[in-house]
Amino acid sequence: MNVPASGDERPIGVFDSGIGGLTVVRALMERLPLESIVYFGDTARVPYGVKSVATIEHFTAQITDFLLERGVKMLVIACNTMAAVAAHVVTARAGGIPAIDVIEAGARAAVAGSRGRIGIIGTPTTVNSNAYAIRIHELNPGLRVYSMACPLFVPLVEEGWLDHPVTRLTAQEYLRPVLAEEVDSLVLGCTHYPLLKPLLRDVVGPSLRLIDSASTTAELAAQTLQDAGLAASGATPARYRYIVTDVPLRFQTIGERFLGRSLGEIERVDW
Repeated sequence: MNVPASGDERPIGVFDSGIGGLTVVRALMERLPLESIVYFGDTARVPYGVKSVATIEHFTAQITDFLLERGVKMLVIACNTMAAVAAHVVTARAGGIPAIDVIEAGARAAVAGSRGRIGIIGTPTTVNSNAYAIRIHELNPGLRVYSMACPLFVPLVEEGWLDHPVTRLTAQEYLRPVLAEEVDSLVLGCTHYPLLKPLLRDVVGPSLRLIDSASTTAELAAQTLQDAGLAASGATPARYRYIVTDVPLRFQTIGERFLGRSLGEIERVDW
């Protein structure tokens, strides 16, 4: 791959089944401020969790090809469902372009600092896939993993109830059996969950490590770009594009909450 000596100014392609991946974009902006980003959210076909593996693979291939056609230099799967069942599709189509995902990043970070017991929280689809536990055990077979599905967290986050008594009580109920296993690390295995980090910190206490899927993915992206010689030089200002397959009325409001800044213009493609 021929990369200009001054740096590679092509954008990073980030994609998700909907809106949650914007927390990954936010982390990437903070960690890699020189990098341009194209974000694709398949908002017309969300949620993916209720769809068959074959359908998720098909949608993932379609989005991968769309981003590759726009000249991205790296692909980031910012969706736990897609990462759990279709990461191989992205790798196969990437043609040598680096492809990373939230599960790989979260699993690596969890293993790196665990003393033996890791908790995983995520959507039912992600938890039932066992993708985090499988990858953690590949990295370190001696670790114990305890998983808990937390289906109510996504709607609570999208409602904006980030520090609401209902959300706090829900977190306490969900986390009680995981905390009873005396885990030393807790992986936030859904891209909505970083917005709940302050509340979850209160619930679990100061000693438990919280593994944020957004920030760990940004760290892995930075390392991958550096290793591949693909980092931007900053010769041109970073640019951000947001492409969706539908623009629900609440998308702008919720998206800006996830991103922590204005989205600006949102592009729509019809499939």
